[in-house]
Amino acid sequence: MLIESKRAVENAEYILVFAGAGMSADSHLPTYRDTEGFWNDYPLYRELNKNYVSMMSPSGFLSNPKFAWGFFGHQYQLYRNAIPHNGYQKLLELCRRKRDFFIVTTNVDGLFLKAGFPPEQLHEAHGSIHRLQCRNVCRRSVWPIKSLELEIDYRTMRVVGSLPLCQHCDGVARPNIFMYGDTDSTYVWEEAQKGAKAFREWREKYRNSKVLLLEIGVGAEGMKQHVQQYLKEFSNAILIRINPEIDTSYDESIIQMQSSCMEMMDSL
Repeated sequence: MLIESKRAVENAEYILVFAGAGMSADSHLPTYRDTEGFWNDYPLYRELNKNYVSMMSPSGFLSNPKFAWGFFGHQYQLYRNAIPHNGYQKLLELCRRKRDFFIVTTNVDGLFLKAGFPPEQLHEAHGSIHRLQCRNVCRRSVWPIKSLELEIDYRTMRVVGSLPLCQHCDGVARPNIFMYGDTDSTYVWEEAQKGAKAFREWREKYRNSKVLLLEIGVGAEGMKQHVQQYLKEFSNAILIRINPEIDTSYDESIIQMQSSCMEMMDSL
């Protein structure tokens, strides 16, 4: 499989990357693929019967914003301090050897930008924890976090003191992340759509070219289905799936490498 993967990489003219939470795992960021792992990191949520999905909800910023920001404030601290692992740099070097490339990620940690990937070739499909928006969407605008130092009481997972505020109405702000239960009226999607538009144009431009699709660390079923659908759009494309777990639902023509991103990038 490794020889086959290297041959596919060598023959490709363009690279399209789809990255999920597993891409960040080697940077010691949690993936939260199961509730037990989430509760191990946040024991209080076990007592309150709160799982990852319930905490990733816009309703919390309306009903209990200090509690909601307790979770997201800690997540922001983790992502802000995270250092992209060596696999990011190896991937960037690989992409730059080709005529063109594009990155699509559901990750909100900002590690691709921190690793030096150009923003015009990146679609952060679920937004970014490094941007804010108004919780009430007083305006359809987002802005980058310049400085955010929240004091969190980890016994209650609540913020002590003031919260991030909207720069327009002075109401409570929230991360510009697409959350479970978000709608057009609660999520400012226009920023993410800039990347989506660039992604559509990229696919159309190279539809008939030799394209290598790299699926890295993708666990969510929805994302995996999208990747396989995009594969069908290209007339001359190969998909390599990099993941510690083999997925038997994939077609046999797809190359599956049972590996972490960092290990695989070193091999390629």
